[in-house]
Parts: sequence; structure tokens; C-alpha cells
Amino acid sequence: MIKSQTVVTIEKSFRSLIQSHNYEKYVLTIINKSQEIFKGLVFTGIEDQAHGESDYVDSNGQFYDAKLLFDEEQGRLIGDPKNDLDKWLQAMLDEKIEFGKWIRERTLSFLPETKLYQVMKERLVTVKRDENAIFFIPFPIADEYRNSVFLQYATDYLQAVYQQLVDEGMVGNRQVFFIYPSGDPHEYVLRGANGQREYIVCEELDDFILFETCIVTE
Repeated sequence: MIKSQTVVTIEKSFRSLIQSHNYEKYVLTIINKSQEIFKGLVFTGIEDQAHGESDYVDSNGQFYDAKLLFDEEQGRLIGDPKNDLDKWLQAMLDEKIEFGKWIRERTLSFLPETKLYQVMKERLVTVKRDENAIFFIPFPIADEYRNSVFLQYATDYLQAVYQQLVDEGMVGNRQVFFIYPSGDPHEYVLRGANGQREYIVCEELDDFILFETCIVTE
């Protein structure tokens, strides 16, 4: 039997990356490396956010807010110094299983029950109507590789959740983007809600968390 498995290496600094919102500067690094989705745009981080200002502004004057797609329990597990983050990993794996279930069943009625839908809806409420949303998931919520023939599975699930929120009037005129790790080391997927995707290397995040997928024979 041949199968793939993903090895996750989490450094102690990962907890502070999330708690201190330092992940925002790495999201900024990724979007500024974009040559396709954000081609021609330069993003600047907004330092003073004392009154709920956006995280970034692009060279066209458009504002963006970066949000983690974690629910309250997942956030608590990261912040709890008594655990070594294995419980957080298990919580993320459980969420990934929902992704697999949706692929098998392809029922739209199941979407509102998924954690991804519920968390995305909660986060959209906190994004201003004149801001665009960048959802960052520091976990390979979908198995995805550059040039993979299975890309449509990741597209369908995220697209279906997004479309459900559009149909409910939650998105409005905002643009929505996603960033999550691909199956290749150091590489993150930047994708728009329309399914367009770009693969961007961000070795800077390896200091906090690293995903490596390997083939195992049994």
C-alpha cells in the first residue's frame, strides 16, 4: 500500500505568533509576494489599529482585514500553556474530516453544520463593509498540491461555503481571499473566492510551523 502523510513540526514560538497577532506580518509578506492574484499591487501594514483600523491598505487605497479561521475552542487550545498543542492539532484534524465528509456526500444542507462555515460566518461579521477579508488558516485544511488533478475538491468545498454566505447576504461587496499551507514544504496557497489560486513560498513561517508531506509504503 502507498499512502501520503503530513508531518507537522510546531515550534514553541507558534503560540506567540498567534496570540500576539504577529501572523499579520507574514500574511503581509505572502500577499506582497503575489505575482498573479494581486499583480501590480503593493500592500502596506497599518501600524495604528487602536480604533479598529484595517490591517493593510493596497496601492489603490483598498483596505483589507486579516482573520484567523479558528473558533473559540481552537483559539483557547493554542493559548493554553498547559498543553503542547497536540489537542489543537486534533481539533484541526477533526475539522478536516468534515471536509472529507462533504466531498463524499456533496449535500448543501450539510454546509451550515460544518465548523468552517460557522467560523467564516462569525469572522465576516467582524470585517467592515468597506474592507476586504483575508482568511488565514495555518493548517492544511485541504490536501492541495501545485498542478494536482485533485484541485477541484478544495475549490468545491471552500467555494460552496463561500457561496452559501454570499446567498445569505453575508459577503456584500467585499472581496474574500484565503491563505493556507499547500502539501509542499514552505509553500502556501493564496486563493480568491472565485477559485483562482497562486502558490507562494514563505519560508519565514517555518520558524513557527512546518508542514511536510511524504509518501509512505506499507
